[in-house]
Amino acid sequence: MIKLKQLLTEQQVFTNKNADNYLKELLRMLGQPTYKSSKEYGWYDITLPEPYHVKHIDKVYIIDESIAHSFPAEHKDYAYSTYSVPEWKPQGGKHTIDVELFKKFAQVTGSIIIDGLKGTITARCGDLIANDITINFVLDVVAGKIQPTKEEYAKRILASKK
Repeated sequence: MIKLKQLLTEQQVFTNKNADNYLKELLRMLGQPTYKSSKEYGWYDITLPEPYHVKHIDKVYIIDESIAHSFPAEHKDYAYSTYSVPEWKPQGGKHTIDVELFKKFAQVTGSIIIDGLKGTITARCGDLIANDITINFVLDVVAGKIQPTKEEYAKRILASKK
């Protein structure tokens, strides 16, 4: 008898080949998704192993898409990781994030998606390692360890590709 997990890892699920190949990796790493559709698979409350810096992720999901992206190097985005930033916890139904910080992150990369009302950061990259680096970059900025610059972000992402 063939198991469903084995069938999913052998057959193409998504039309986009990059996303489909990474979906197979996520299924091996994370197991069965919490939800799935023909266009998106997602997992909630994920604990990631070493070498990830941010261990507990609220949500990981992959979309049947391939967003061409050229910073800091040519690649495609389709994997998402969402994390609740403790310092950004909304108060009284209002976000607590400095609006200037929204602008600064937007100037660094389009891979940083901030939801002020939820107090979350979502990283959209080509794999969970790049997402982890992106979330860790945001956390280091929030902690005042670094400035949100393109150069710092690029240095961190490119170091993971060596």
